[in-house]
Amino acid sequence: MNSSATERAMTERPRRRDAAASRKALLDAARALFGERGYDRTTLRDIGDRAGVDAALVARYYGNKAGLYLAAIEEDGQDAASARRDLARVGALADFLAARMDDLGGPGPMFRAALGEEGHEAVRGEASAAVRQSMVDPMVERIVERTGVEERVARRRAEFAVASLIGAVVIRPGGFFPELTNLSRDELVGLVEEAFGGMLGEQPND
Repeated sequence: MNSSATERAMTERPRRRDAAASRKALLDAARALFGERGYDRTTLRDIGDRAGVDAALVARYYGNKAGLYLAAIEEDGQDAASARRDLARVGALADFLAARMDDLGGPGPMFRAALGEEGHEAVRGEASAAVRQSMVDPMVERIVERTGVEERVARRRAEFAVASLIGAVVIRPGGFFPELTNLSRDELVGLVEEAFGGMLGEQPND
């Protein structure tokens, strides 16, 4: 390789690494800020400042703020999908959701959309698909396998359980229901298993 080609390769490799780092920094900052403030109250400047990069890079990597929000939701969904088999158990799902609240310090973008806090149709559609794929569908398969009920019945039960869990873990830290707030994560999981286990075809210590 001649000297000019070597120099070009040396400058291109760091640039590619910097691009990947900037893209990740923007996504991480967006997940945190969208989770804290919601879509409308988060600006691209806020995201750029939190990420420590030029906010104009959002357009290059994600198209616009909506595209970045959808990417943040997809990232949340991937986290859940990585534990897809375990999340079929309602107790494991409760523990996962409570941990996500602890990690983010508030509802993440996917939960905000699920709770109807984001009015953008594309955002809500993406969030709905992510929740169904990573949380509801595995539970439906497990219910059908264990109880033999029709898929439609299993889906109703799974959607009811997931909706209840999202509501519980989101409201728990705020002190609105003192006893719920005072529950440890282990106690929350036990209560969830007691409340939903029978309906979902699960047995104690299953």
